[in-house]
Amino acid sequence: MPQPTHHKAWQRHWHDVFDAALGPDDKEPPENVDEDLRLQFEFASLDAEARRRAFSVFPRHEEMLARLQQYQSTPARAIGPDEAVQLLRDGLALVEPMGLDVPDANGPIEVLDTSATTLLKAFSEADSPFIELHDALGEMALRETGEAGQDAYHFLVEPLYRLETSYPILHWVLWPLCAPPGAPDATEADYRLWRGGWSAGWGRDRVFVFDRRKEFGLA
Repeated sequence: MPQPTHHKAWQRHWHDVFDAALGPDDKEPPENVDEDLRLQFEFASLDAEARRRAFSVFPRHEEMLARLQQYQSTPARAIGPDEAVQLLRDGLALVEPMGLDVPDANGPIEVLDTSATTLLKAFSEADSPFIELHDALGEMALRETGEAGQDAYHFLVEPLYRLETSYPILHWVLWPLCAPPGAPDATEADYRLWRGGWSAGWGRDRVFVFDRRKEFGLA
């Protein structure tokens, strides 16, 4: 499969930034950017100025970087089950008009925690209620910010995921590539649920929020 148009140039740029900020690396970067572990794992070690230089090559880099900085500078705040359920309803109501398959925003939503089941079991037959939105974000980036935006979306997925192993966070940071400035943010609900200590699930004809506040150190 051919590399996206911009990835090789961005790979070289990021290695230059990493060399300047963290010291040179003697290894030759892999041909396939997706296999470049330095980009994936050392991004977390960059200071704010180096991250600014790394992001400077992307469309809407200032908006994305502002979100990343906001996430990292804002302490997580636990939210209760009622707020978690309402957040999920609001998020589903926002996505429904986009023509993507999501559960009914007004349907029943269960509240689960580890007293009833394990996280692994709860999600063994469930996925995110926003799974179709997540799958559509790359194409949304193409429509909104062109080929460079779509390439940037795919280039940044792994480095951002490695920061916190969180898809809700990376989707929220990358949203500016996918929609006009000021548009309602379809990733906000999932992001705020995660930051509040919850994960949403959808499977076997049920929708639920799973309480992870204790796991996240918020309880």
